[in-house]
Amino acid sequence: MIDQAESLRKIVSERVKEKRAKAHVIAIGSGKGGCGKTNLTLNLGLILSKNGKRTLIFDADLNLANVDILLGITPKYRFLNFINGDVDLKDVIVKVREKLELIPANSGIVDFPKVSGERIFQVLDEVLNLENNFDFILIDTPAGISEEVVKVLGYADDYILVVTPEPTSIIDAYAVIKIVYYRTGKQSVKLVVNNVNSQINPSEIAERLSIAADKFLGVKVNHIGSIPYDPAVPKSVMMQKPFVESFPRSNASIALMKIAENLLSLDKVKKQNSFFWRLAQICGL
Repeated sequence: MIDQAESLRKIVSERVKEKRAKAHVIAIGSGKGGCGKTNLTLNLGLILSKNGKRTLIFDADLNLANVDILLGITPKYRFLNFINGDVDLKDVIVKVREKLELIPANSGIVDFPKVSGERIFQVLDEVLNLENNFDFILIDTPAGISEEVVKVLGYADDYILVVTPEPTSIIDAYAVIKIVYYRTGKQSVKLVVNNVNSQINPSEIAERLSIAADKFLGVKVNHIGSIPYDPAVPKSVMMQKPFVESFPRSNASIALMKIAENLLSLDKVKKQNSFFWRLAQICGL
């Protein structure tokens, strides 16, 4: 069994060397729940796709899936069906819009199945192909600082941290930055301040986090934009439609478009080797 696994590992490794990973992988996280991370991920993916970039949203919250709910769709298959070997990965991927696709996660699964033996490398082989089929892969991670979340944030090509002006959100954001740095060595993070009202200066929030992260950790915090509180956002959630489509001229949509402009150049940046392969090796596969 060990020889078979080693043989499969070598096969996958050779395929990785043959193919240069194309997609720029961006993990999106938050220390505290309720920061609007998933809604931001979905709408950001739409903007990138409308700018001609083939974009995949990977809902990585494998117990509390939300992206499909925001879209008002019921996928036939989910990521767990693929992990279990019931279907191929291509059967799970949902076409959301032109140039935008989604890997939906499962909701309410208490114990995620363990994958072992030959199946690990079958799964990895299919997942690796994703990086050659897209310009961007946006990973919507669960809130918090679980070991899995920290690895995904730390080993993505870039990670975006979404915070709100509440003190608890800012403190939790610093905790995420610190733990990701200690566990993975990641020395940069992109910051988005969400749900900003007229009495709050988001630049001051970003500056406080930036000064603390630089002084105590040597981590660079890049404030790539802020999104104002906008009644169009909760209204679109109730409609189960993305706000950049339902209310394209809203303040939130305009702000997110400016953030997307900041990211559009990233697929031109020289990419490291495959994100999924790095993650698999770090996890000991």
